[in-house]
Amino acid sequence: MNAELILWPVIIQIALTVFVYTLLGVRKLNAFKARTVDLRKAALDNSAWPDDVRKVSNNIQNQFQLPVIFYVLCCALLF
Repeated sequence: MNAELILWPVIIQIALTVFVYTLLGVRKLNAFKARTVDLRKAALDNSAWPDDVRKVSNNIQNQFQLPVIFYVLCCALLF
């Protein structure tokens, strides 16, 4: 079997993470433009953002929990 095939799921996971970061930026920009967030409170606490922004922010946090183990396992299987 081709060992390089293990890299495709890693590339897809990285693309998903980049997509979620982009989505977070868009949602924060929209919340800023709509003036639905107090930037002084948001600088100290994530709960100052609207719910749609917090959902994406929580997803970003999740992208650095279990997927990190996935990256390590894929590297271990590759080498």
